Amino acid sequence: MSVGRPARSLLLLAAAVSLGLTTLAEAEGARIALVVGNGNYQRIPALDNAVRDARDIADMLRDFGFTVQESHDLDRAGFETFLRTALLNIPEGSELVFFYAGHGIQIGRRNYLLPTDVAFESVYDLPVQSITLDRVVELLSARGSSHVAMIDACRENPFPNLRLAANLDATLFEAKSGFEVFSTPINSLVAFSTSPGQVAYDGEAGGNGPYTQAILASAGQYSDENILTMLADVRQRVYQSTSGRQVPWESSTLVQPFYLVQGGAVSTPAPSDSTTSQPNRSAAPVQEIAVDLAMPFARELPLDDRLAGQIGGFQGDVSVIEAPQHGQLDLAGGALVYRPHLAETSMAGKTEYAVRDRFGLGIGGAEPRILNVSVEMTALACDVQAGDALDLQGVGLYRLPNQIEPRRALAGCTQAVTENPGIARLLYQLGRAQQASGDLKSAYDSFRAAAAAGHIRAGHAAAMLLLSPRVDRAAVPIPLDEAQGNALLDQAIASGDPFAMHSRGLRLLRNGPAEDDRQRGFELLERAAELGHTYSMNELGAYFLDPDSRWFRPERGLTYLRASAERNDIYGYNNLGLVALRGYEDVKPDHAAARDWFERAAQGGHPFAPSNLGRMIMRGQLGKPDPRAAVRWYDMGLARGDGWGGANAAGIILKGDARPLGPADAALRAAKALYLPAPDAAGRARELLDGIAAADLDRATQMILNELGEAVAVDGRAGPATIEALVRAGNRAGLGALPADAGAQERLLMGSRAWWVQNPPRVDLF
Repeated sequence: MSVGRPARSLLLLAAAVSLGLTTLAEAEGARIALVVGNGNYQRIPALDNAVRDARDIADMLRDFGFTVQESHDLDRAGFETFLRTALLNIPEGSELVFFYAGHGIQIGRRNYLLPTDVAFESVYDLPVQSITLDRVVELLSARGSSHVAMIDACRENPFPNLRLAANLDATLFEAKSGFEVFSTPINSLVAFSTSPGQVAYDGEAGGNGPYTQAILASAGQYSDENILTMLADVRQRVYQSTSGRQVPWESSTLVQPFYLVQGGAVSTPAPSDSTTSQPNRSAAPVQEIAVDLAMPFARELPLDDRLAGQIGGFQGDVSVIEAPQHGQLDLAGGALVYRPHLAETSMAGKTEYAVRDRFGLGIGGAEPRILNVSVEMTALACDVQAGDALDLQGVGLYRLPNQIEPRRALAGCTQAVTENPGIARLLYQLGRAQQASGDLKSAYDSFRAAAAAGHIRAGHAAAMLLLSPRVDRAAVPIPLDEAQGNALLDQAIASGDPFAMHSRGLRLLRNGPAEDDRQRGFELLERAAELGHTYSMNELGAYFLDPDSRWFRPERGLTYLRASAERNDIYGYNNLGLVALRGYEDVKPDHAAARDWFERAAQGGHPFAPSNLGRMIMRGQLGKPDPRAAVRWYDMGLARGDGWGGANAAGIILKGDARPLGPADAALRAAKALYLPAPDAAGRARELLDGIAAADLDRATQMILNELGEAVAVDGRAGPATIEALVRAGNRAGLGALPADAGAQERLLMGSRAWWVQNPPRVDLF
């Protein structure tokens, strides 16, 4: 008998539950446990028993039938990854348990869990050095039907006399031991190892803390009763074991009972000696069948029909005798379902993705059988090419907007939606591919359809198109609708989507009419940042680095920007480049550092970083000015939707500093800049166009027509062939008729607008 593969016998099939393995026929829905133990702290006192506590609680919950996601000694980045992965793998409507053992502190009226690399070197470090407990509870509650959190974290305060900023106004609060009372979402419970403001004990080295020890002792006795009954016994045990120095405490909004075990208590494990492990000699022989399944990689994979087709149907009870290594088995709605473990995986530069797993099933009845199942799952091209980051309903595969390859993504998602019309995730990803391809109207329609089918992130994507100033609404029939856009964002926020938190938060923080609105915006951005959402880190960094703001606090802003750059975010790179370029307070500009940051951002696809480099070149901040090099950077920015890229490049060319480029090349760039949402850049482009001769304007029109696929001679004479090509391009773009008396500049602007309709700037990059 090999390790990990139990002996094959009818006795084993009958004893599946008593051995701690879940019987699928008894499962009523996903039961998920998230367990974290942090003990090996790098800069504050270590906790001897925290990891042991977490391991023992995780084992207990597995025995009770929970699918456990367990991690130990998480630093801040690891904690972010753990939470994102957990959220990705939680089916909606699950019963959830969250257990944390480790250090925690109270700052102001909030409670914070401390990663192992915590280092409060600045009063502004709290949001990037800790995890906010009430936000974790709120996120998990949004995914589950009911939620229990058990927190064994109120040890001695490792930061005595420390004061930290926790709110938008940067008021400093003292770090305190113990946890503060807070309101829990409906149908949730938070159980603390001690009363508010009091200290919990770590216990004897090599054992368990008093609280965890009491849970382990009480759980078996009260596993088939409401958890509130069990926690009352835990309280009594801890009080007695600590001679009254520690009294556990709970905050509950549970409106229905929560049981650690579905269908009754777990029976005592069967003995494993040779006598009881022998099969029943009089029983029918057990037939072993090898089953190989090839399936598409997805969140859930129904197995009934696939297995029945290979073994001739199911007769009798089904039990797990070998659990899968990379997934879990469940009986969802009476059907056997396999759920692969999902993890965030960047698909940049990749074209395929596959996962392999295996598990064993026992089939009872008159003809008992054992199925040795091997599974190979290959991801759909749509998931590989257009999956989104932090998409709680995705499959974990993602590309950032600048990493999408439009042609491949559009082909893969069109095929996927055609073959799987009922899957909202694929419809949303088709929208991403359409948006990257420049077809904003189709993208909007796909987003709305996916949102109507229940895809949370699709609601955010539709909202962005309703709210964005970068959509040419005269050419693209998408309304500008702030009320509808904000309503879609609020719906997504309620479901825990970090992108919606970011988008709504930045608008409230920047433009909120009242102080409460700005405070809510700050809270939403911090919630998203706590999940590792670098967009929110960048927004908060820029907000506190704005010298014209009453919140100007450079040290606070840099805390967020450095956290973003540490996560390889191109916007963090660009923002740190701006800080290095300008300097702040007593810190002098550092042009070499600014160039390095801007180049890293530009290489990653940032829309404004190329123009930042062009400006530095022309100002002589990187050596002798090089106009042609500057134009190359400006052209890159213009292609990404930066109006100043076009205006500045046109200005350089008109000065004669970028030969052989001439006035027509300048006119082409200035005309393109006119149709981008940068009013100052558009004004400068208009000034430049007004000084260019008609023949050069027509030459620029002909150049644009060639870019649009119209074969016309570039000779500066707007003859019938040029006019006919311009009319065709305008008709394709839905721009209407060209006036009979249109002049050279009007012709160029029509060509420029048609160009942007065919090649719209990436709204998702701004």
